[in-house]
Amino acid sequence: MASLDNKPELLFADLPVGRAFKTLEYPVTRALVQEFMETAGDFHPLYQKDLAPPGLAAIYARLSYLQDHTMPSGGVLAKQEFEFLNPAKIGDILKVQAKVIESLLDEKERKRVTFLIEAQDQKGMPVSTIRLYAIWPK
Repeated sequence: MASLDNKPELLFADLPVGRAFKTLEYPVTRALVQEFMETAGDFHPLYQKDLAPPGLAAIYARLSYLQDHTMPSGGVLAKQEFEFLNPAKIGDILKVQAKVIESLLDEKERKRVTFLIEAQDQKGMPVSTIRLYAIWPK
């Protein structure tokens, strides 16, 4: 089923092990950082200068595999692991790559998917590695 923005749902059948999604280019703008700080209520002085809040990783991680799809309702984010390697800075354009590293039915017939999501800045410096574990709804 397609959503209102005409993107199809990302289904479990679309998530075999090894699937790599197209690289997401994620510009870290001052406006984005300001909006994040206001939403999160995190006004750390470092973000007032040139650093981006590490919490942005949760946003670009999800966007990396949902660029051309919508998320079916009813999924469960089971766990996320973040490894921050270098800070993202305002003005960076992050290149974010998601791939499926696990896709299986567990003993209770739940559809489990694990993504490995890696981000680097425009110079190729690693910024973060994220492992996202989900129970997929469809």
